[in-house]
Amino acid sequence: MRSSNRETVPVGKIIGVHGIKGEVKVLVYGGLEGFEWKTILLKGRGGETACKVKRVRAHKGSLILELEGFSTRDASGPLVGLEVSVDKDTLPEPPEGEYYYFDLMGMEVVTEDGRDLGRIANVFSTGSNDVIEVDGPFGEVLIPALKETILKVDTENRRVTVRMMEGLIPGEGER
Repeated sequence: MRSSNRETVPVGKIIGVHGIKGEVKVLVYGGLEGFEWKTILLKGRGGETACKVKRVRAHKGSLILELEGFSTRDASGPLVGLEVSVDKDTLPEPPEGEYYYFDLMGMEVVTEDGRDLGRIANVFSTGSNDVIEVDGPFGEVLIPALKETILKVDTENRRVTVRMMEGLIPGEGER
């Protein structure tokens, strides 16, 4: 049983069953290169369950995990849709200038000229780059996570400074 004082963080979601031997397909939230998949926590309907990972491999932009105790497709089927979390202290430090999605959630976002855009509500990958979804006074603003747009990430003050590209703020051109 997991100690209740350990912080867990979501790192992905089970999006399907793979093959007939009970493996599951996991969509990972951001890069986890170098992460040692030993134990995961499955969260969803009815709480959370710890599962040991027997084997992991990359497959078409996601990961295939073989979990202890799930050896058939029928046994793994109910896992689809569950969130995959891990103990935060098991994650490697991200490379300089990179951040885990969960570290960015809730951060304040301002433009380089000081306009408040709101707070980060979501971060998702589009394949070519990540996109930061901000909810605030302009509604939902989607900002591509590129060197040209993300000027500064201040983790201490939980603030991201961005350079807005034309057309990213809803209704901006109508004023």
